Amino acid sequence: MLFTLIRIFLGVDMALGLFNYAAWTWLAGQPFNIWFLLLSLFSTHLPDADMIPYLIFRKRYRLISHWIFAHHPLLLLSLVALASFGAAKIWVPDAAGYTVGLMTTGVFLHFAHDGLHLQGFPWLSPFTFTQFRLRGGKFSAVPQRELDEWRQHVSRWKQNDPSAADEIIVRTPPITWTQLLLWSAGAIAVAFLIFERGFHNHIS
Repeated sequence: MLFTLIRIFLGVDMALGLFNYAAWTWLAGQPFNIWFLLLSLFSTHLPDADMIPYLIFRKRYRLISHWIFAHHPLLLLSLVALASFGAAKIWVPDAAGYTVGLMTTGVFLHFAHDGLHLQGFPWLSPFTFTQFRLRGGKFSAVPQRELDEWRQHVSRWKQNDPSAADEIIVRTPPITWTQLLLWSAGAIAVAFLIFERGFHNHIS
C-alpha cells in the first residue's frame, strides 16, 4: 500500500495541482501561501471523492466504475464555483475571484486528465452519459461497442472478487519518466514562485 500512496503522491493529478496553483497565484499577483497550495491539490483530486461510496457499495450494486456522483462535470463545476465563492467571501473576501478560479480550474484539470482515457469521458453527464474523447485531433463520441467491451473486461476482472485495496491499486498506474518530469516541472514552478514572491501565511 505504501507504493500505491507514492504513486498517488507522484501522480498526474498532483502535478496538475502544482501547476494550477503556480499559474493562478502568478496571474493573481498573490504571494505563496501553503493553504492555497493545499486547496489547489485538493481541487485536482476532489472528483475522486466518489471512490468512497464506490468501495462501500460496489458489490451490493455491482458497480463497474467509481464515476458515481462527483464525475458529473456540469454539476460539480457549478457547485464548486458557488461553494468556493461563498466560502471565500467569508474568509478571504479580497481573494474571492482567485479562490474560485483556483478551485474550478483544478477540478476541470482532473476531468481533462480523465478525458485522456481510451474510453473517453462523459462531459455532459448527467444530462447524457455519452462518453467523448479526443482522437486524431477530433472530439467525438466513443462507440457503444467499445464501451460494452470495456465493461465486459472489468466484469470478468471483478469475478475474482478484488479487495478494496486491489480496486485502488488498479487505478494507480506505475510511475513513468514522463510523469516524474511533469511532477518535477510543477514542483519547480512552485519553488520559483516561493523564491520570487516569498512565503506568507495570509492573503495580501
